[in-house]
Amino acid sequence: MTTTESLRAVLRRAAEQALADERRDNGRRPISCPVAIRWHHSPLITHSYEGLDLSESGLRIRSTTVLPEGMTGRAIFQAGSIAFDQAAVITWCRGVRDESGRIDEWEAGLRLL
Repeated sequence: MTTTESLRAVLRRAAEQALADERRDNGRRPISCPVAIRWHHSPLITHSYEGLDLSESGLRIRSTTVLPEGMTGRAIFQAGSIAFDQAAVITWCRGVRDESGRIDEWEAGLRLL
């Protein structure tokens, strides 16, 4: 691989990342309300999470535990005129560090199906 090819690859990845970041930010509405989820592995238990923002395809939630990618359940949400009760899947989860660098909560992407 030549230096020119390496530079092109780096620039292409940077452009792809910028487009992905722009897509994620487009159409998101900040929210602050509870989101109830009944996970398929324990359907009799309702877990409560904090909703952080909402888009056409899902929402970002905050959790005190790690939520594994691919975990499915039923999400129940109501805030003003926006409400849903439908199947959902965790698409990503990442730790949120506090001032001391510790991770004691997580944010996760919840895609509505």
